[in-house]
Amino acid sequence: MKKIYLIILVLLCFNINAQVPSTCSISPLLNKAGIWPDSATNFVSGTVGIPYFQNITIKVSSDTSAGPLSFCFTRFELSNSGSFTNYNLPPGLSMNAGPTLTLGTGVIKIPAQAASCAWIAGTPTVAGTYTLQMRVQAFGTPKFGTCASPPNYNNGTAISTQTLSYYIIQINPSGSTGLKEIVNSKSLNMQASPNPAFNKTNLKFTVNDESNAKIILHNLLGEKVLENTIETKIGENNYELNLNNLNNGVYLYTLQYKNYKETKRLIVSTVK
Repeated sequence: MKKIYLIILVLLCFNINAQVPSTCSISPLLNKAGIWPDSATNFVSGTVGIPYFQNITIKVSSDTSAGPLSFCFTRFELSNSGSFTNYNLPPGLSMNAGPTLTLGTGVIKIPAQAASCAWIAGTPTVAGTYTLQMRVQAFGTPKFGTCASPPNYNNGTAISTQTLSYYIIQINPSGSTGLKEIVNSKSLNMQASPNPAFNKTNLKFTVNDESNAKIILHNLLGEKVLENTIETKIGENNYELNLNNLNNGVYLYTLQYKNYKETKRLIVSTVK
């Protein structure tokens, strides 16, 4: 089997305890059979005590060759490998199936000929480097002519079985990376609504004179993803923040005003 078909099942998405979106979404970045992000991009790092989220899209092809035969894929199954439990995920994280998948007892079933998604959810509790261990089985039926569309996901025999162990999650100690929420002693009463937000959110804050303020958005790795400068007015200010270009996840939004700074958490969801 071609390696790409064995990679297809491997990644999932990071959710956040009860605060984050309740499901994952299909990324437009994946327009062919495969997975996004791929094994070269790998998982983003996390930090103990900070919720972690990343959306993953999986797309299974219609058929493949295995030896002298051709097979129409029906499904892929992802499960624990060997003596490992919970896919060797960092403590505090767990595996979740997306809306188009089937989550059995320790098994996630991914249909063929479709784009699907899933996620890993939670807040890391122990620092370290974790290499995920996943058992991948591809199921299919012998090909006589064109593959049925959609396939019968319950049919098929195991074409191949492989253990994947090259995706890594690095969990850093608390306070070692990223940003934390900061509320200045002279609070600007900054709030984002809605939060979680879909494609935009409204920032409200209060100042006592007219001046320039900066609104900055970072991801949990501390990378700046957005920065805008606005002119304030006396009293309550409202600013609409466009989130269309952001992936699902947790971000930190900061308002810098004169010598004051406030940083709070914003959850972005591409699924309403």
